[in-house]
Amino acid sequence: MSWPIVKLGNLVDVKGGKRLPKGDTYHNSETKHPYIRVTDFINGSVNVQGLKYITEETHNKIQRYTISKDDVYISIAGSIGIVGKIPSSLDGANLTENAAKLVIKDGQLLDQNFLIWFLTTQGQDQIQSKKKATSQPKLALFRIEEIELPLPPLKEQKRIAAILDKADAIRQKRVQAIELADEFLRSVFLDMFGDPVTNPKGWEVSTLNKFGGFKNGMNFSKDEVGNQLYCIGVGDFKSFDRICGTSRLSMINLNEMPDKGYLLQDNDLLFVRSNGNKALVGRCVSVHPGSKEVTYSGFCIRYRIELVERLDADFVNYCLRIPSMKHAMLRGGQGANIQNINQQILSNLQIPIPPIELQKKYATLVASFRALQEKLTSNQLASQEAFNSLSQKAFSGQL
Repeated sequence: MSWPIVKLGNLVDVKGGKRLPKGDTYHNSETKHPYIRVTDFINGSVNVQGLKYITEETHNKIQRYTISKDDVYISIAGSIGIVGKIPSSLDGANLTENAAKLVIKDGQLLDQNFLIWFLTTQGQDQIQSKKKATSQPKLALFRIEEIELPLPPLKEQKRIAAILDKADAIRQKRVQAIELADEFLRSVFLDMFGDPVTNPKGWEVSTLNKFGGFKNGMNFSKDEVGNQLYCIGVGDFKSFDRICGTSRLSMINLNEMPDKGYLLQDNDLLFVRSNGNKALVGRCVSVHPGSKEVTYSGFCIRYRIELVERLDADFVNYCLRIPSMKHAMLRGGQGANIQNINQQILSNLQIPIPPIELQKKYATLVASFRALQEKLTSNQLASQEAFNSLSQKAFSGQL
């Protein structure tokens, strides 16, 4: 089925948000006007937890930069291309300058949910290709107007959006199942060892550099050729607690094979060193490449335990996944727009050191859940691939 291809600018008005006037500040009181930032965008909507507010006076200064529940938002700075809609409870909220609103000109010509699904899936390649690559990536408003999308009849748009809604609900359930398994292991950790920051059980406390060493990942160019090698990047972390084998990894090309110090070993731990999404910074996974040669990107830091008779990798992994410990780690982070950690921050991080026998007991429990998590993860990846295929067919008229 062939549908007309239309430029987005013919269907929506693209309008930017507004920075707070100089001297005006955020407030926490919900009696004031909500001010939505990019960090509040979540799962196609807005996370009201931690939402900031502005006074009536500030709101009046920037009132023309509000967003309606009938509009579509898109982030245009930093983490570009986050798309969604505003819940009814925030109708008329003020919008950050790092986002734009798409005001649909004719609701009988373009469905809001159809537009969101297109921009979230098939439209992402166009969005990313149009951003200006700088230290702080930007997406100009006129570039959004240039995005092309298929335009089936309104009834067909609504049908497609409804199908994708149902498929996404199945996909999200699998993600939630993985998160619940991870939550259980965190709960058991707290029961066995207590909070690692307050250390209520009075374990010996030490720093990670006493038990092993750190190494930053490789920096390489996309223009390199000659040698292929599996590589773990930030995109491979997702919500996993571990990465086993190479079946889900991408390969990179290198002019020369790297020093062996850049090759991973079983039970190495990788940390996200730097990322535009602050929520990812400090995330940790254990890696198990087996006999395969696998390296890791420059946005990661590797930690290798050398005193295995004193410290277990699974214990360290889940210790650093406890929210209080993650917070303690990021207190030393650097940077405003792109928060980051470094080897010094990780080296100085203090953690409890329970008896190795107790650490191993916890590791055995983790291992028993790994089979379950592997099955859930496989289902999640299959679900994601199926969803990607479904969305591709949806916007090419094959559903």
